Amino acid sequence: MLGYSLNSFRLSNLNFHDASSPRSSQVIRLQMNADDTDQLLKACKSRDVKLSGVLAAAGIVAARSSKELPDGQWEKYSVTTLVDCRPFLEPSLPCNHIGFYHSAIINSHDIKGGENIWDLAERTHKSFENAKNSNKHFTDMGDLNFLMLRALENPGLTPSGSLRTCLISVFEDAIFDQSNEQWEELGLEDCLGCASVHGIGPAIAIFHKVQDGELDCACVYPSPLLQREPMNGVVETMKKVLVEGCSMG
Repeated sequence: MLGYSLNSFRLSNLNFHDASSPRSSQVIRLQMNADDTDQLLKACKSRDVKLSGVLAAAGIVAARSSKELPDGQWEKYSVTTLVDCRPFLEPSLPCNHIGFYHSAIINSHDIKGGENIWDLAERTHKSFENAKNSNKHFTDMGDLNFLMLRALENPGLTPSGSLRTCLISVFEDAIFDQSNEQWEELGLEDCLGCASVHGIGPAIAIFHKVQDGELDCACVYPSPLLQREPMNGVVETMKKVLVEGCSMG
């Protein structure tokens, strides 16, 4: 736990507003139209980067940008990638089997400003893939669970007592879905899936899907630890970085 504490204080995060008041989770939506989404997916495919990798990279860039730091000043940000373990079980379970079967891999990344979004996306994706190929999502599971419990019991050992474990969490694989007749029968116009993060967790949890060909991300954050107006700015910067990245891909 001491090692976790010392390492966590080396990690950068968003600027906290109120670390003592009771918290709740709030959601900001990041959506892209079908054309931009198609270009983004094609760019990911051409560079052999998963969508989760470029979303994490965009979040890191946006977080650093929100601090208005001078180029050349290094910061270290951590990303937690959630891995669906159902295919690895014996017997394996289908992806729609009810329950939570995810493990997590945490990687940290140093940036100094001015990074190319695709270079950073390739770096985040490669570090995750290397860890996954080393079975880190299994071998580290016990340690991660232990650290989560210790952080809950000793919030003061996290930065500012914030209970933040990383900057961003993202699922390895996106959900691809289409609206259907059942939506109309139920009178459902829109929906999103997410979970709370105001206990122990990331500063931003990204729950992403491609619905009817359009990227749709629920970006969940703890309030009032983080304020809505600055968070809106972070999410808007993420979208700008992604849209600009489409033309670069």
